[in-house]
Amino acid sequence: MIVGRFALAGLALLALAGAAGAEEDNTALLVDLFAKICAPKPARPSQVERIAAGLGFVSDGGPITAEMERRASIDILYTAKLIRRGERLGSMTAYFAGPDDGPSVSCTVSAVGVSADALPGLIETSLKARERTDKPSNDDNHRLASWRVGADTLDMSVWRTPPLRASISINYVAHKR
Repeated sequence: MIVGRFALAGLALLALAGAAGAEEDNTALLVDLFAKICAPKPARPSQVERIAAGLGFVSDGGPITAEMERRASIDILYTAKLIRRGERLGSMTAYFAGPDDGPSVSCTVSAVGVSADALPGLIETSLKARERTDKPSNDDNHRLASWRVGADTLDMSVWRTPPLRASISINYVAHKR
């Protein structure tokens, strides 16, 4: 009888450990994806599409064509989602608008399962962001902040409530290299 109770208790602990392991912390993944997609400040929508596809993102629309990028003024919104193990883990958007030789760009990467406490520090160390400014929020469970990264501003939005959504954004003027 006692052996049965210990076995049952052991199985319960294993089940709890398995459930805890199933909840991934995607904080480092979010920062890494942002560092690879948005932080290099791609100058062309096709560059964003190529990088995102290489990281496993699937476009929500059709492919970006050379004709779309050849116009004197471009207006292109690229959106994609990241699906792993059948679950939507994250998404990204990049909006290019303005003259071909220097459009303004808004690039955002989002994910679920992100730690509101760990994300700011990881942004500062991994993305070399400085001069953090915490922003007010109407909800105690929502944390907002911005940083300086070179001449640009990086913004963070993260929720402390499930599914622990977070995003990192940057706005810049793209220049052909």
